Amino acid sequence: MLHWVYISKNRQDILKIALSDDISKCLSEMKMDEQIIYLRPFKLPFDALAHKHLLGDLSKASVLFLIKKNQKETERLLRSVTII
Repeated sequence: MLHWVYISKNRQDILKIALSDDISKCLSEMKMDEQIIYLRPFKLPFDALAHKHLLGDLSKASVLFLIKKNQKETERLLRSVTII
């Protein structure tokens, strides 16, 4: 089982950092004005939770840098999750 850390953004550019064990369910329940802009899987729940807390402690500029740096990987993961 994978544990997912993701960042979503709404139309007002408000970022939300979250953790899920079922990313497909999150995608299907996501509001129309939200989109996932960062996605990272973890095998261990402790690692996922630690990463979520790390993201929450970083500055907004650092989080935006990570989002941009991992954009292609996020897009690849989103495509693979929606195919499953």
